Amino acid sequence: MTDELPDTTSDATHSRMGALTSRLPEMSGKTKAILAVSGILIVVIGYFILQALVPRSWGRHVASEINESITRGILYGLGYGLLGSAVTLILLYFAYVTIGRYRNILSWSLLVLALASTVPNLMTLGVVIGNGSGAVAGRQALDGHAVGFRGATLVGLIVGIIIGLAVDFYLLGRRRAKAKAEAGS
Repeated sequence: MTDELPDTTSDATHSRMGALTSRLPEMSGKTKAILAVSGILIVVIGYFILQALVPRSWGRHVASEINESITRGILYGLGYGLLGSAVTLILLYFAYVTIGRYRNILSWSLLVLALASTVPNLMTLGVVIGNGSGAVAGRQALDGHAVGFRGATLVGLIVGIIIGLAVDFYLLGRRRAKAKAEAGS
C-alpha cells in the first residue's frame, strides 16, 4: 500500500498555468545557442571594461574623499570593511529566513541589498589584487592620498565578519528556541 498525497491544486490553477505557458513562445535550439553566446560575450566584454574602469575610479574617489588624512583613511576603511561585511551577512540571514514567504520578493530584495552592501569591499579588493592598468592606477591613488585605507578595510572586514556571524548565530539560536518552545507547548 503506497501513501499517495491527494492533488490539492485546483482546476483553475491548472488552467491559469496552461494559459500562461501557452502564451510563451517556444525557442529553437539555434535561438537558445545564439542567446547563450550573446550573453557570454556581453559578460566577457563587460568584465574587461569594468576591470579597467572600476578600480581606477574607485581609487580616485576614495583618495579624493580621504584627502591625505590618515585618521580619515582609517575611519573610512574601518567603516567600509565593517559595514560591508556585517550588514551583508545579516541581510543574507534575513533573506534565508524569508525564503518561501511573500512570493520570495522580500528574499530577492534582501539578496540584492546584501550584494549592494558588499560592493565597496569588492571594489577595494579589485584595486588591491588586480593587475590591470586600472588597478595599478587605483593603488597609486590610494597609496598617495588614502593612507591607511586598505589596511583598515581589511581589519574592518574581519571584525565585520565576526560581528555578522555572531548576530546570525544569535538570531538563529533564538529562532530555534522559539520553535522548540512552540513544539513543546
